[in-house]
Amino acid sequence: MYQGRLNDSGSPANGNYDLRFRVYDAVTDGNPVSLALTNSPTAVSNGLFAVNLDFGPGIFTGLNRWLDIGVRTNGSTSAFIILSPRQLLTPVPYAIFANTASNLSGSLPSSQLAGTLPASAFAGYTNTVSLTNSGNLFGGTFSGNGGGVTNVNVTNLTGVLADNQLPSNTAFVNSNQTFSGANTFTGTNFFSGANNFTNRGNSFVGSFFGNGLVGWIPTNGTALQADIDHGYLVTNSQLTTVTLPASPTSGDIVRISGAGAGGWQVAQNANQAILGNFLGFTNSSWTASTASKILSWYDIASSADGTKMVAVASGDTIYTSADSGKTWYSTSASPAAWRAVASSADGSKLVAALNMGDIYLSTNSGSTWASSGAQHLAWTSLASSADGTRLVATVNNNGGIYTWTSSSGSWSPTSAQSANWSSVASSADGTRLAAAGGSGIFLSSNSGGSWSSSTSGSWSAIASSADGTKLVAAGSSGIYTWTSSGGSWVHRTSGLPGSATWTSVSSSSDGGKLAATASSGGIYTSLNWGATWTQQFGAPSANWSAITSSADGSKLAAVINSATSGGIYTLQASAVSLTTIGTSGGITGGQGTAVELQYIGNNLFMPVSSMGIIWGY
Repeated sequence: MYQGRLNDSGSPANGNYDLRFRVYDAVTDGNPVSLALTNSPTAVSNGLFAVNLDFGPGIFTGLNRWLDIGVRTNGSTSAFIILSPRQLLTPVPYAIFANTASNLSGSLPSSQLAGTLPASAFAGYTNTVSLTNSGNLFGGTFSGNGGGVTNVNVTNLTGVLADNQLPSNTAFVNSNQTFSGANTFTGTNFFSGANNFTNRGNSFVGSFFGNGLVGWIPTNGTALQADIDHGYLVTNSQLTTVTLPASPTSGDIVRISGAGAGGWQVAQNANQAILGNFLGFTNSSWTASTASKILSWYDIASSADGTKMVAVASGDTIYTSADSGKTWYSTSASPAAWRAVASSADGSKLVAALNMGDIYLSTNSGSTWASSGAQHLAWTSLASSADGTRLVATVNNNGGIYTWTSSSGSWSPTSAQSANWSSVASSADGTRLAAAGGSGIFLSSNSGGSWSSSTSGSWSAIASSADGTKLVAAGSSGIYTWTSSGGSWVHRTSGLPGSATWTSVSSSSDGGKLAATASSGGIYTSLNWGATWTQQFGAPSANWSAITSSADGSKLAAVINSATSGGIYTLQASAVSLTTIGTSGGITGGQGTAVELQYIGNNLFMPVSSMGIIWGY
């Protein structure tokens, strides 16, 4: 409250006036320390007036202040008349500022506080303090239960926490645990070494890597180096080679599961071998059958199980065997210049072709034969679907390729070009065909409806897997393999002679077990889709003209074209207890097979479990 006296023209003023007030820091000039307050209108009676003035905080801080007053008649638009001199406002008279607040009543706004409070001001303070500014900083020693404290660095904690003070998902070493996340345990003693789980009640779910606990790694590659205690799910349509660990420790595990159509093989390192019970030709030998040795045998074919076989010789009849080629019996077919023969999977439906003659059919495993009404051409090769309802035949001397179906009962020429065709192969369903001759290799995927060139060159023999996606061919430049996934021919040389006159090839149903014969040479076999070959030394060096295989590749039979030292020889796979030591040995399996190998010391691995037929070499 400010009270004043106003004279107008030397006499006490009466009426309404506009009054403006402002605080300065000096009697003249100086700086305003407040905003201007205008009281309009202000009643003045006999020269006296009283007004309430509130200049806000921070104006009266203990220093002298001067009140500047301006006046004008109420309602006037003229400028304020400044009264002189300014009125001095000292701390004592204005009674706003006090060095002590012992007489303060009510609440003191926090904005009125300045400076630093002494420590004594907080001594014994027991009320709750809420410090909400995240920038607050504290130094010194604190006591209390720490409830609600967050973002505390554990390195600043001392003492031992009780179990019930830890979060509910804390793992305790003396109780059962449930780990629901992706965990990595690298050792015992705070996970700094090997982990030992000795309780037989332990239960593990998922993939594990360790001695006996093998995690599976899917791989689509064709070559990989195996790590100890790992499992590999091979998925490639090509052969996948898995090389054993070079420096294993007793008990180490390697697993392989063949999901891919290309199969797999295990490659050994120097001095390594695999001890087990495998199938192979290492301990087998070629055995001469009862077939005549003074006949010129041209061709031979087998049922899928290798039990029933049929063979033809020039100038004689057609012969059959019901014991995997060991003994042979002549059929009712007339002696003639027989050149080619083929069989259904069960061996009941047979087909045989004459050179410059007819093609004959049998539906009772060769007991009787009937003409198929084929043209008299220079037939060179025959192939049959698994059920015997689809046949294909090739002709030499710039001839063509013909197909036959049980529904039509007649031979029809295909669109294949005229050439010196020497060999033909068929898939099990008869839809995929392959023909080889002097003009190259041609393929058909529609039962001979159309043909496309696969490669050029001069070829003497070709064979197919059951699904027709894998081929093996022999010609003047060597032996080659082909897969539909790769689409190109791969020259195979490992284990084969530098040059040979190849006459025939055969394939197992999966395309993995192959065999080839050479004129005036020997017989070679491959158990790994043609990657490596082994000469069968038990077979005599002779003019081999044809070879056939059972569907699983375990039974082979080959014929010799010689009027003085011919015959039919057979070979049957037997048990292999130890693979060849070193890099030339190994094991192999097809799609659907699997093996678990454990290192037992002395450079030896041993299968502790397996599925399907595993071959050793």
